[in-house]
Amino acid sequence: MPELPDLVYIVERLRPALLGRRIVDASVGNPTVLRILVPGDFRELLAGDTFRTLERRGPFLRFSLDRHDLVMHLMLAGRVRVVPAGEKPLAARRFALDLEDGTRFEYGDEKNMGKVYLCEPGRFEAIPGFLTQGVDLTGPDFDREVFHRLIAKERRQARVFLMDQTKLSAVGNAYADEILFSARIHPKAPCSRLSPHEKDAFYTAIREVLAWGISEVAEAGKPTEEKVRDHMRVRNRAGSPCPVCGTTIRKAGVLGFDSFFCPGCQKPKTEQFIDWSR
Repeated sequence: MPELPDLVYIVERLRPALLGRRIVDASVGNPTVLRILVPGDFRELLAGDTFRTLERRGPFLRFSLDRHDLVMHLMLAGRVRVVPAGEKPLAARRFALDLEDGTRFEYGDEKNMGKVYLCEPGRFEAIPGFLTQGVDLTGPDFDREVFHRLIAKERRQARVFLMDQTKLSAVGNAYADEILFSARIHPKAPCSRLSPHEKDAFYTAIREVLAWGISEVAEAGKPTEEKVRDHMRVRNRAGSPCPVCGTTIRKAGVLGFDSFFCPGCQKPKTEQFIDWSR
Protein backbone atom coordinates (compact mmCIF):
# COMPACT_ATOMS: atom_id res chain seq x y z
CA MET A 1 0.00 0.00 0.00
CA PRO A 2 1.13 3.61 -0.37
CA GLU A 3 2.53 4.58 3.03
CA LEU A 4 3.22 7.98 4.54
CA PRO A 5 6.41 8.71 2.54
CA ASP A 6 4.65 7.59 -0.66
CA LEU A 7 1.68 9.82 0.08
CA VAL A 8 3.90 12.83 0.80
CA TYR A 9 5.47 12.31 -2.63
CA ILE A 10 2.09 11.81 -4.33
CA VAL A 11 0.76 15.06 -2.85
CA GLU A 12 3.84 16.99 -3.97
CA ARG A 13 3.56 15.60 -7.51
CA LEU A 14 -0.21 16.01 -7.87
CA ARG A 15 -0.55 19.54 -6.53
CA PRO A 16 0.97 21.34 -9.55
CA ALA A 17 -0.82 18.98 -11.93
CA LEU A 18 -4.28 19.43 -10.40
CA LEU A 19 -4.70 22.68 -8.49
CA GLY A 20 -6.60 25.28 -10.45
CA ARG A 21 -7.68 22.71 -13.06
CA ARG A 22 -11.39 22.38 -13.86
CA ILE A 23 -13.02 18.98 -14.36
CA VAL A 24 -14.82 18.82 -17.70
CA ASP A 25 -15.94 15.20 -17.59
CA ALA A 26 -15.82 12.06 -15.45
CA SER A 27 -16.09 8.38 -16.32
CA VAL A 28 -16.51 5.34 -14.11
CA GLY A 29 -15.23 1.91 -15.09
CA ASN A 30 -16.03 0.09 -11.84
CA PRO A 31 -17.94 1.87 -9.06
CA THR A 32 -16.92 -0.58 -6.29
CA VAL A 33 -14.47 1.87 -4.71
CA LEU A 34 -16.84 4.85 -4.79
CA ARG A 35 -18.79 6.11 -1.80
CA ILE A 36 -21.08 8.94 -2.96
CA LEU A 37 -22.27 10.77 0.17
CA VAL A 38 -24.27 13.44 -1.66
CA PRO A 39 -27.34 12.99 -3.87
CA GLY A 40 -26.67 12.72 -7.56
CA ASP A 41 -24.58 11.06 -10.24
CA PHE A 42 -20.79 10.99 -9.83
CA ARG A 43 -20.15 12.41 -13.29
CA GLU A 44 -22.71 15.19 -13.00
CA LEU A 45 -21.60 16.11 -9.48
CA LEU A 46 -17.98 16.59 -10.49
CA ALA A 47 -18.28 18.17 -13.94
CA GLY A 48 -17.47 21.87 -13.66
CA ASP A 49 -15.73 21.63 -10.28
CA THR A 50 -12.16 22.91 -9.94
CA PHE A 51 -9.40 21.45 -7.76
CA ARG A 52 -8.59 24.04 -5.09
CA THR A 53 -6.42 22.33 -2.46
CA LEU A 54 -4.86 18.92 -1.83
CA GLU A 55 -3.91 17.77 1.66
CA ARG A 56 -2.84 14.55 3.35
CA ARG A 57 -4.48 13.50 6.61
CA GLY A 58 -2.79 10.33 7.82
CA PRO A 59 -3.47 7.75 5.10
CA PHE A 60 -6.16 9.91 3.46
CA LEU A 61 -5.83 12.28 0.53
CA ARG A 62 -8.31 15.15 0.61
CA PHE A 63 -9.01 16.98 -2.64
CA SER A 64 -11.03 20.15 -2.03
CA LEU A 65 -13.16 21.20 -5.00
CA ASP A 66 -15.54 24.13 -5.52
CA ARG A 67 -18.64 22.28 -4.38
CA HIS A 68 -17.36 19.03 -2.89
CA ASP A 69 -14.55 17.24 -1.10
CA LEU A 70 -13.07 14.12 -2.73
CA VAL A 71 -11.39 11.96 -0.08
CA MET A 72 -9.30 8.89 -0.94
CA HIS A 73 -7.95 6.06 1.16
CA LEU A 74 -5.82 4.06 -1.28
CA MET A 75 -5.56 1.02 1.03
CA LEU A 76 -3.62 -1.95 -0.40
CA ALA A 77 -3.59 -1.37 -4.14
CA GLY A 78 -5.05 2.05 -4.93
CA ARG A 79 -3.00 4.12 -7.38
CA VAL A 80 -3.40 7.62 -8.78
CA ARG A 81 -1.77 9.59 -11.57
CA VAL A 82 -2.24 12.56 -13.92
CA VAL A 83 -1.39 11.90 -17.58
CA PRO A 84 -2.28 13.26 -21.03
CA ALA A 85 -5.81 12.23 -21.98
CA GLY A 86 -4.54 10.07 -24.86
CA GLU A 87 -2.30 7.94 -22.60
CA LYS A 88 -3.06 4.23 -22.32
CA PRO A 89 -5.49 3.81 -19.39
CA LEU A 90 -4.11 2.80 -16.02
CA ALA A 91 -4.50 -0.94 -15.34
CA ALA A 92 -7.70 -1.69 -13.41
CA ARG A 93 -8.81 1.92 -13.81
CA ARG A 94 -11.89 2.51 -11.69
CA PHE A 95 -12.61 6.10 -12.65
CA ALA A 96 -11.06 9.02 -14.48
CA LEU A 97 -11.53 12.78 -14.42
CA ASP A 98 -10.86 14.71 -17.63
CA LEU A 99 -9.39 18.16 -16.98
CA GLU A 100 -9.68 21.33 -19.02
CA ASP A 101 -5.96 21.37 -19.92
CA GLY A 102 -6.21 18.04 -21.77
CA THR A 103 -4.89 15.86 -18.96
CA ARG A 104 -6.66 13.09 -17.10
CA PHE A 105 -6.66 12.20 -13.39
CA GLU A 106 -6.97 8.42 -13.00
CA TYR A 107 -7.59 6.04 -10.12
CA GLY A 108 -6.70 2.36 -10.48
CA ASP A 109 -7.17 -0.50 -8.02
CA GLU A 110 -6.72 -4.17 -8.90
CA LYS A 111 -8.13 -5.36 -5.58
CA ASN A 112 -11.00 -2.85 -5.24
CA MET A 113 -9.99 -2.33 -1.62
CA GLY A 114 -9.54 1.44 -1.77
CA LYS A 115 -12.26 3.86 -0.75
CA VAL A 116 -13.08 7.11 -2.55
CA TYR A 117 -15.61 9.38 -0.87
CA LEU A 118 -17.44 12.33 -2.45
CA CYS A 119 -19.00 14.53 0.21
CA GLU A 120 -20.06 18.07 1.00
CA PRO A 121 -17.14 20.33 1.93
CA GLY A 122 -15.94 19.55 5.45
CA ARG A 123 -18.56 16.84 6.09
CA PHE A 124 -16.34 13.91 7.04
CA GLU A 125 -18.50 12.23 9.69
CA ALA A 126 -19.37 9.30 7.42
CA ILE A 127 -15.75 8.57 6.46
CA PRO A 128 -14.41 5.86 8.80
CA GLY A 129 -11.13 6.84 10.44
CA PHE A 130 -10.85 10.34 8.97
CA LEU A 131 -11.80 12.29 12.08
CA THR A 132 -10.14 9.90 14.54
CA GLN A 133 -6.57 10.21 13.25
CA GLY A 134 -3.96 10.75 15.94
CA VAL A 135 -1.01 13.13 15.92
CA ASP A 136 0.55 13.74 12.48
CA LEU A 137 3.99 12.14 12.63
CA THR A 138 5.45 14.67 10.20
CA GLY A 139 3.89 17.68 11.86
CA PRO A 140 5.13 20.09 14.55
CA ASP A 141 2.75 18.66 17.16
CA PHE A 142 4.61 15.35 17.24
CA ASP A 143 7.42 15.94 19.70
CA ARG A 144 9.18 13.80 22.30
CA GLU A 145 6.84 14.91 25.10
CA VAL A 146 3.73 13.99 23.11
CA PHE A 147 5.17 10.57 22.24
CA HIS A 148 6.04 9.80 25.87
CA ARG A 149 2.54 10.80 26.93
CA LEU A 150 0.97 8.51 24.33
CA ILE A 151 3.12 5.51 25.21
CA ALA A 152 3.12 6.06 28.99
CA LYS A 153 0.28 3.68 29.86
CA GLU A 154 0.56 1.40 26.83
CA ARG A 155 0.65 -2.34 27.46
CA ARG A 156 0.25 -3.46 23.87
CA GLN A 157 3.08 -4.78 21.74
CA ALA A 158 5.33 -2.10 20.25
CA ARG A 159 4.27 -2.81 16.67
CA VAL A 160 0.57 -2.78 17.54
CA PHE A 161 0.91 0.58 19.28
CA LEU A 162 2.98 2.00 16.41
CA MET A 163 0.27 1.13 13.88
CA ASP A 164 -2.65 2.49 15.91
CA GLN A 165 -3.74 5.42 13.74
CA THR A 166 -5.85 6.91 16.54
CA LYS A 167 -2.56 7.49 18.38
CA LEU A 168 0.08 7.94 15.66
CA SER A 169 -0.95 9.04 12.16
CA ALA A 170 0.04 7.06 10.30
CA VAL A 171 2.49 4.16 9.92
CA GLY A 172 1.96 1.17 7.62
CA ASN A 173 3.50 -2.29 7.70
CA ALA A 174 6.70 -1.54 5.79
CA TYR A 175 7.79 1.47 7.81
CA ALA A 176 6.66 -0.10 11.09
CA ASP A 177 9.28 -2.80 10.51
CA GLU A 178 11.93 -0.25 9.56
CA ILE A 179 11.21 1.97 12.58
CA LEU A 180 11.42 -0.90 15.06
CA PHE A 181 14.61 -2.16 13.42
CA SER A 182 16.17 1.28 13.68
CA ALA A 183 15.12 1.55 17.34
CA ARG A 184 16.36 -2.01 18.05
CA ILE A 185 12.96 -2.92 19.50
CA HIS A 186 11.38 -6.35 19.00
CA PRO A 187 7.95 -6.02 17.30
CA LYS A 188 6.29 -8.05 20.09
CA ALA A 189 7.96 -6.19 22.94
CA PRO A 190 5.28 -4.87 25.37
CA CYS A 191 5.49 -1.08 25.51
CA SER A 192 5.28 -1.33 29.30
CA ARG A 193 8.59 -3.23 29.33
CA LEU A 194 10.50 -0.61 27.37
CA SER A 195 13.04 1.46 29.30
CA PRO A 196 13.07 5.28 29.13
CA HIS A 197 16.10 5.00 26.85
CA GLU A 198 14.27 2.58 24.54
CA LYS A 199 11.24 4.88 24.40
CA ASP A 200 13.51 7.75 23.43
CA ALA A 201 15.05 5.58 20.72
CA PHE A 202 11.53 4.65 19.56
CA TYR A 203 10.57 8.32 19.13
CA THR A 204 13.83 9.17 17.38
CA ALA A 205 13.44 6.21 15.01
CA ILE A 206 9.95 7.32 13.98
CA ARG A 207 11.21 10.78 13.10
CA GLU A 208 14.39 9.64 11.35
CA VAL A 209 12.99 6.65 9.44
CA LEU A 210 10.02 8.57 8.05
CA ALA A 211 12.30 11.44 7.00
CA TRP A 212 14.62 8.88 5.38
CA GLY A 213 11.69 7.24 3.60
CA ILE A 214 10.38 10.57 2.31
CA SER A 215 13.85 11.42 0.99
CA GLU A 216 14.34 8.01 -0.66
CA VAL A 217 10.95 8.07 -2.39
CA ALA A 218 11.50 11.61 -3.65
CA GLU A 219 14.99 10.79 -4.90
CA ALA A 220 13.69 7.73 -6.79
CA GLY A 221 11.39 10.07 -8.74
CA LYS A 222 9.07 7.29 -9.90
CA PRO A 223 5.60 7.88 -11.37
CA THR A 224 3.00 8.38 -8.65
CA GLU A 225 1.36 5.03 -9.39
CA GLU A 226 4.56 3.06 -8.66
CA LYS A 227 5.54 1.85 -5.18
CA VAL A 228 9.12 2.51 -4.02
CA ARG A 229 10.52 -0.10 -1.62
CA ASP A 230 14.08 -0.80 -2.81
CA HIS A 231 15.55 1.05 0.17
CA MET A 232 13.93 -1.20 2.78
CA ARG A 233 16.49 -2.81 5.14
CA VAL A 234 14.34 -5.53 6.76
CA ARG A 235 10.87 -5.38 5.22
CA ASN A 236 10.34 -8.41 2.94
CA ARG A 237 13.97 -9.44 3.51
CA ALA A 238 13.32 -12.69 5.41
CA GLY A 239 16.24 -15.07 4.95
CA SER A 240 18.70 -12.28 4.12
CA PRO A 241 21.51 -11.20 6.46
CA CYS A 242 20.88 -8.19 8.69
CA PRO A 243 22.70 -5.16 7.25
CA VAL A 244 23.96 -4.32 10.76
CA CYS A 245 24.93 -7.60 12.46
CA GLY A 246 24.57 -10.28 9.77
CA THR A 247 21.94 -12.33 11.64
CA THR A 248 19.28 -13.84 9.37
CA ILE A 249 16.21 -11.62 9.13
CA ARG A 250 13.03 -13.41 10.18
CA LYS A 251 9.29 -13.02 9.63
CA ALA A 252 6.64 -13.43 12.31
CA GLY A 253 2.94 -12.65 12.64
CA VAL A 254 1.86 -9.72 14.81
CA LEU A 255 -1.87 -9.21 15.19
CA GLY A 256 -2.53 -10.75 11.77
CA PHE A 257 0.21 -8.86 9.91
CA ASP A 258 3.61 -10.07 8.73
CA SER A 259 6.47 -8.47 10.61
CA PHE A 260 10.12 -8.62 9.56
CA PHE A 261 12.89 -8.17 12.14
CA CYS A 262 16.45 -9.06 13.10
CA PRO A 263 16.67 -11.46 16.09
CA GLY A 264 20.19 -10.20 16.76
CA CYS A 265 19.45 -6.48 16.87
CA GLN A 266 15.88 -6.71 18.20
CA LYS A 267 15.95 -8.84 21.33
CA PRO A 268 12.57 -10.00 22.71
CA LYS A 269 11.40 -8.78 26.10
CA THR A 270 9.43 -11.92 26.84
CA GLU A 271 9.84 -15.61 26.07
CA GLN A 272 8.84 -16.40 22.49
CA PHE A 273 7.26 -19.58 21.13
CA ILE A 274 10.09 -19.77 18.58
CA ASP A 275 13.70 -18.90 19.37
CA TRP A 276 14.54 -16.99 16.17
CA SER A 277 18.16 -16.48 17.22
CA ARG A 278 18.98 -20.12 16.48
